Amino acid sequence: MKPGAVLTALLLAAEGGMVMVPVAATAAGAQLPAATNCSATLLPGIGGQGSNAVASSSNGLVVGLADTASGGSAPVLWRDGQPTQLAIPLDAAVPTSVNKDGVVVGTGYDTANEVLVGWWWQNGVYHTLPVNPGDIALPSMVSDSGVVVGALINDEEHSDGPGADDDERPAVWSTLTTAPRALTLPAGAQGGHAFAIGPDGTIGGVALDSGGTPVLWSPAGTPTSLPTLSGRGGVVLAIDSTGQAIGQSAVNEGTHAATWDKSGSVSDAGAAAGPSSSAASGVPGIAVGTGSSSSFHGDRPQAVMWIGKSARILPPGSDGQFTGVSGAATSASRQAGPTVITGYSAAANGLRRATVWSCK
Repeated sequence: MKPGAVLTALLLAAEGGMVMVPVAATAAGAQLPAATNCSATLLPGIGGQGSNAVASSSNGLVVGLADTASGGSAPVLWRDGQPTQLAIPLDAAVPTSVNKDGVVVGTGYDTANEVLVGWWWQNGVYHTLPVNPGDIALPSMVSDSGVVVGALINDEEHSDGPGADDDERPAVWSTLTTAPRALTLPAGAQGGHAFAIGPDGTIGGVALDSGGTPVLWSPAGTPTSLPTLSGRGGVVLAIDSTGQAIGQSAVNEGTHAATWDKSGSVSDAGAAAGPSSSAASGVPGIAVGTGSSSSFHGDRPQAVMWIGKSARILPPGSDGQFTGVSGAATSASRQAGPTVITGYSAAANGLRRATVWSCK
């Protein structure tokens, strides 16, 4: 599989809550307690049964996907817990991020032109994300200041779809209406993807050669390769307000949630959360993501909160028609005291419901 295909798979997996560097996982799940200081609330849908919260903003806006009454799926923005379906004129439109001003970015497929499209939406209006001729945009995150990071692929026809065989190139859009700037790859890398941007403009992501190398790009665009827990690959998926990078690193038995401090030193946050864990977001002192525990509803993936290296499972949400037994956490913010975490809860049959946890 070429780097572009690997990165696309990583991005799609991140929408479900966990990105995995491919390694064998053989260890048993850890025995994790529940986070008793966190309460779960299921978000309402738009007529169908399922939903998934993909990301949230610093002021509590939540974006994701929800099933429609007709059996389809549509991008949704939840404001104060109430859903608004986004009118995106593309097939398979998937939001990836939202900022405090309600700007949503995502991707979709233009069937008329048979091409992938990167887009942004605000206040009911859809726009395409600018690209240079011959490129396709894959936005991953929009910051509160309106900077977008993600990747570019070539717009070329292939037997397995436009751009399917092309390497992804990390990129940044300084505004929503300006053309992107490609980010310099570390020496030897063939492709890459930018997943996160910090308050000072530092960008985090991954570079690919024979494997995945976690990378931070300075505000000026200079790349720095980060160490991993075992030398076997990793990825930066978020940067908190202190500049700490958050993501995952491969280890001998699977993947572990990992953090990198401002000096670049790596720490294993996920050792207590089963053989495979990944941190997707965080606020100072707390990281959130996905792990597993054989002691909690069987050996299913669970939404996890790490306070330092202490892991707690976020209890799945339930209501009169839905009982969650597993889940994933995708985003975290701190709002006037409590830490607010978004993601999904899943029932035993796999049905997902978008979930917000409030942690005191």
